[in-house]
Amino acid sequence: MAFGNYKIKADFGGERITDRNSATAFMLTLTTIYRKKPHWKLADQALRQASKSAAAESRASAAFKAAIEAEGWLEN
Repeated sequence: MAFGNYKIKADFGGERITDRNSATAFMLTLTTIYRKKPHWKLADQALRQASKSAAAESRASAAFKAAIEAEGWLEN
């Protein structure tokens, strides 16, 4: 199973997210205001299902990437 390799902009933590565990840990650092946004709710749901199959992990990776892109936090 493969999760994306995403770099969060330095202004928002500067972390490198390489697996679902680091993505989940990053999401736990978000304030409630962010976690209530639809794209973060979707990413959270997808990450909770990610361990079920390779396809589920791929969906979780895509949902997480979409969430950080929606916030403008993805480092290019």
